[in-house]
Amino acid sequence: MVVLAAGEGKRLSALTSDEMGRHVPKQFCSLNGGQSLFGLALARARAIVPEDRVCAVVATDHEHWWRQMHHEMHPGNLIVQPRNRGTGNGVLLALAYILKRDPRARLSFLPADHHVLDEDTLIQAMSSMLARMPTRAREIFLLGIAPDDADPELGYIIPQKTTQPSAQGVRHFVEKPSRGVAGRLIQEGGLWNSGIYAVAGDSLLEMFRTCFPDNARDMLATTARIADPTHPSWALSHLYERLPDIDFSHHMLQLLVSELRVVPAPPCGWSDLGTPHRVTERVNLLSGETASANDPFGETAFLDLSDAVIREARHVDVTQAAI
Repeated sequence: MVVLAAGEGKRLSALTSDEMGRHVPKQFCSLNGGQSLFGLALARARAIVPEDRVCAVVATDHEHWWRQMHHEMHPGNLIVQPRNRGTGNGVLLALAYILKRDPRARLSFLPADHHVLDEDTLIQAMSSMLARMPTRAREIFLLGIAPDDADPELGYIIPQKTTQPSAQGVRHFVEKPSRGVAGRLIQEGGLWNSGIYAVAGDSLLEMFRTCFPDNARDMLATTARIADPTHPSWALSHLYERLPDIDFSHHMLQLLVSELRVVPAPPCGWSDLGTPHRVTERVNLLSGETASANDPFGETAFLDLSDAVIREARHVDVTQAAI
């Protein structure tokens, strides 16, 4: 299982800056003094597969934060990108390294920057999705979460109409619809796109070769000469300088709809924490706007989003009072 943790999370920069003004990537922040989101994602993955089968993709520029958790990873399972080039290249990099070890590997991918209230329900749904994958499946299996709100800021997967309660074909995706459209999509069986998916490694490689043949060829050739994925070579850094960005959902999944299956998951309090508004909602739900005991700027502490939300609210109050 691959935890994708190399994103920048710049949409939350208003909340995720430390006392020195440095932007802290969302996945290395915590909620209400708990574990970082990255730590929670690693624990989620370890609840499903053995620890030695949990990998993570991180970025060189984020070493200050992921180095604190390096000891939690099995040796050789921390995959370092020279820079962020979109989720697609992060997936391809992990795929290249893993297929070197096991050409018949089946992979599942999990974002590192989401939050879940009911971990047991999500873990059970992920385990069920993996169990439902046929041994020789060639499709990508997506986990779609049953919405508990017509949220206009999320992506929706629209399944094909079928009587099967398990894996279904995918009709299309809808990104950030209006609230009214989102409500109609839910009535039609639309599911939130969780960004969690599973696929046979060789099948995924063929998809990359079809959609991005140059990226696939160069990534395989470059990683073949790297012994330790924790230390990217000069050649990999040079490759990342010229690779085009790939958004895995937009540039691949949405072009390969016929190759997709979606497995519905029940509501589990999932949030992608994608905007300051959704972060504030989640923090208030967890803490009732009570500041955590965590030192948000400690040398080894992760930035606490609950403290950041409270500071931002106080700043707004002071600004409004001044006006």
